[in-house]
Amino acid sequence: MIRRTFLSLSMIVPAGTVLAQTSSSDLFGQKQIVKAVVEGDEEKVRQALLKQESPNQTANNGQPLLTVAVRAGHIPVVETLLKGGALPDSMDPEGYTALMRAAEKGDVEIVDILLRRNASPRGQNRQGQTALMIASGRGYAEVVRLLLAKKADPNSRDFTGRTAVTYAKQNNRGSIETMLRKAGGKE
Repeated sequence: MIRRTFLSLSMIVPAGTVLAQTSSSDLFGQKQIVKAVVEGDEEKVRQALLKQESPNQTANNGQPLLTVAVRAGHIPVVETLLKGGALPDSMDPEGYTALMRAAEKGDVEIVDILLRRNASPRGQNRQGQTALMIASGRGYAEVVRLLLAKKADPNSRDFTGRTAVTYAKQNNRGSIETMLRKAGGKE
């Protein structure tokens, strides 16, 4: 039998010893701004930005910090990153923008914030889907309304030829299908 021993930090470092840390990383190499975004700590994010941390860096999984905040629903952090210069149309490793992720969740408030900060409603992910297609298929009528108000194209097609109308129709979203058709959408 193999015995595994795990040493705690207190066994390695003598008591009373202060570990030096850099101002931008914790003991395990994670940037403090990344940790603050993940935790939803708007004040720490703001402080990091004041120390010239880039709002456009990525977390350890390759997600832009703005996308991390959007997926977690941390509205004050989203606003702080955007005010600090985060690019609203940067893509995550799967090709989704922050707006697409907010549309995927049906988060009306974050969609509105991103659109007010000039996020493009016309961006497409690797499958050619737009935020409008995603929201239409999931039945998020208010998100669809916001996107259409910002000139999202209801006739944009994904790589299989489907439009937002097709997504709404395939998912039995009749009221959204009607809204899209009134905006000029076709299958």
